[in-house]
Amino acid sequence: MESMKTHWEMRQELVEKAAADDAFRSQLVDDPKAAIKDALGIELPDSIAVEVHEESATSAHVVLPPMATLDVEDLEVVAGGHYQKDLYGARKLHHHGWNPGTSHD
Repeated sequence: MESMKTHWEMRQELVEKAAADDAFRSQLVDDPKAAIKDALGIELPDSIAVEVHEESATSAHVVLPPMATLDVEDLEVVAGGHYQKDLYGARKLHHHGWNPGTSHD
């Protein structure tokens, strides 16, 4: 039984096919969902938008993942703290470096 391909493996397969096949490249640019269905056998729902961007010698594209929603505890950790459990199992935030409640003159 063949294992399921990862998102990155499928993306790489599309890029390689587009590099080797001009007709497929045109289809991928003009109608990405049809090209994906033809190449990978995957039909994407209408709720998924697909955009194909061609780089050139004078342009490059950076694709960012969607922003995750962080709760207050996650934001504190990202801001330089971490949680530790005290002797009673309660979570306490410990900051490293800057503390918003202190002066740093």
